[in-house]
Amino acid sequence: MGKLTYTQALRQVEIGRIDSAYLLQGDDYYQRFLLTEKIVKQRIPAGERAYNRHSLGGAKANPGALEERLFGVPLLGGNTVVIVTELERLPAASQQFLPKALKSLDPSVTFIGVARKLDGRTKFVKDLLTSCSLVEIKELYDDALPEYVRSRLAARGFAIDADAVTEFCRIVGRDCGDIENEVEKIAIVHAGKKKLALPDVHDYLSDSHFFTQFEAAKQLGFRRLEASLGAIKRYLESSGSGAQAPLFWAFYNQFERMLKYRKFSGKIADKDLAGMLGMHPYFLNELKQQIEHYAPEELVKALLAVYQAEVDDRFSTEPKPQIFERMTYRVISPAGE
Repeated sequence: MGKLTYTQALRQVEIGRIDSAYLLQGDDYYQRFLLTEKIVKQRIPAGERAYNRHSLGGAKANPGALEERLFGVPLLGGNTVVIVTELERLPAASQQFLPKALKSLDPSVTFIGVARKLDGRTKFVKDLLTSCSLVEIKELYDDALPEYVRSRLAARGFAIDADAVTEFCRIVGRDCGDIENEVEKIAIVHAGKKKLALPDVHDYLSDSHFFTQFEAAKQLGFRRLEASLGAIKRYLESSGSGAQAPLFWAFYNQFERMLKYRKFSGKIADKDLAGMLGMHPYFLNELKQQIEHYAPEELVKALLAVYQAEVDDRFSTEPKPQIFERMTYRVISPAGE
C-alpha cells in the first residue's frame, strides 16, 4: 500500500476516501487521535459507534481477540472500525496472524494500527505494509505550518491570504489540537466568507486566549507597563482556573528569544536566525525593536522575575492578579523591583 503524510491522509478521509487498513506511525498524539476520529466518523454513524468501534492495546491483542473483532458480525449490520494501539507491543503470534488477516477483511471493516516507531526491516512490518496505508505522523515545524493551516481551512471551504496565515501561525503556534480548535471556531465566526484576510484573523483572534497571551508578552517586550498589565488582566479574566501555564510559556519564550538574538545577532544571517528562534522574519524586526529596551542583564532579571512568579503561582495563596502585577513591575522597572 502507499505512504501518506498526515495532511494528505486527513484530506482524503475528509472527502470520503477511506482505505481498508492504516498504519499510523509517529509521536504526535493529537494527530493520531484526530485522524482516527475522522475515519471512525466517516465509517460509522453516531448511533452505532458504541457497538461497532473496537479498541485494543497491543499487549492484549492476541490472535483470538483480533479475530473476534476483525471477523465478528457487526451489530445493526453496519461497518466496523478496529483500532489497535501500541503495535510495537503486539505478541509474536499476533504479528504472524494480523498481516494474513488483513488480506481477507470484509469491505465493511476498517483497521487502524497505531505505533510510535516500528522497525521497517522486520518481516512483520513488511507484511503489514502490503495491506496498510502508512501514515507518517511527524511534528509540524514552522516551515510546514502555513500549508497545514491552509489545508485545514480548505477542508471547511476557506482560502486564506499569506499575511493572514502568517499571523495565525504566529499566534496559535504549531500544536495540532490548538490549530484544529481555532480553525473550527474561525470558520464559524466567518461562515459567510470564502477567503480570510489579515483583518479577519485579527478580528477573531483579538478575542482569543492565544492573542491575549502573545499580546501580553509583546507589551512586556516593549516595556510598556499599562499595556502589559491590561493584556495580562484580560487573559486572566477570560481564562479558566489553572490557565496560567500558557501565559508563563509566552513570557519565557519572549525573553529567551531576546537573549538568543543578542547572542547570535551579527554572527548568522537574519533568515537563519529567524529559523533558530522559530519565528517569521517579519516578526524578527519587531524583536529587534524590543531588544533596544533591555540591557542584557535586564533580560536575565526578566526571566528570573517570570520564574519567581511561576513559583508563587504554584505555591502561594496570593490572588493571581497580584502575582502577575508584581512580576510585571519587576520586569519593567529599571531597578527590577
